[in-house]
Amino acid sequence: MVRQYRQPAVRFAYHLVGDYHAAEDAVQDGFAYLLVYPEKYDGRASFKTYLFAIVRNKCMDALRRRERDRTRRAAQFVGTERLMAEDGSGGGPSGGSGPLADAADDPERKAIVREQDREWGRRLRRLKPDDRLAIYLVDLEGLSYAQAAAIMRRGTVSFRVLLHRARKKLRQIYEKEEEDHGAERTGASVPGRSVPESPSARV
Repeated sequence: MVRQYRQPAVRFAYHLVGDYHAAEDAVQDGFAYLLVYPEKYDGRASFKTYLFAIVRNKCMDALRRRERDRTRRAAQFVGTERLMAEDGSGGGPSGGSGPLADAADDPERKAIVREQDREWGRRLRRLKPDDRLAIYLVDLEGLSYAQAAAIMRRGTVSFRVLLHRARKKLRQIYEKEEEDHGAERTGASVPGRSVPESPSARV
């Protein structure tokens, strides 16, 4: 059962947290919960729906922890800056760096990222989180309205309205981009946008 549902669950979690390792941790926590509390699954929903609901909760916990850690690091950095200023040394920590990148590429992570169509993903990211999740569950994962609604803790009617609006917004984004690209190809001006200057024109 773990082998059957692990990969779809990791893809789902990755969509929520945006980090492969955090997604994998959330799924592992989800399966651990199922092993510890098997009696809580009453069979009224499909196993996939139940699993995804648990994984979603684990992802939300991970995002809250990430935000708390970010706030704590920011507070520590501000405190260090203040101490250094009072000490007269000035400046921030030498050679400051941003978030650490993964030390090595993970083949499985690459496979998951490759599965996400870049253009599709980019347009989805322009939607609100709930709109994104509704489209992902139904149009990418192939869940029924009832299953997706259960995962998002909504009524079926409420979910249908959400999905309809989300699809409409996504279609509008697509049509606007196509309109803009068509205008750029024909050299027509697009309201609110300027045509980029060619490299040769800047020489």
